Amino acid sequence: MIKRYNKLTEAEFLLLKGTDKMAAMLSNKYVVDDYDVVHYLEQHAMGQFCVIINERGKSWIIYFEQMSDVLYAEQFFAPKQPEAPPIHTINIVNE
Repeated sequence: MIKRYNKLTEAEFLLLKGTDKMAAMLSNKYVVDDYDVVHYLEQHAMGQFCVIINERGKSWIIYFEQMSDVLYAEQFFAPKQPEAPPIHTINIVNE
């Protein structure tokens, strides 16, 4: 889903060079395989982020200003746990 991605191209470095957010965004670099994650971030991200298409595969490289956006996306796309059955449906027999 969303994974840390540490490879940095020269073009990416030059895009962020000279900005005050460079250090934070370079350390918060991730890659995603699903465009739904990018779409979710466009609607719900709290901080700024930068999306670049990864030329090596069908994925997107994302630089985050805030780690909270990564955590929210991971939580939103995490597999949902099935709900526990209601207590009155559990069959308990005295032995």
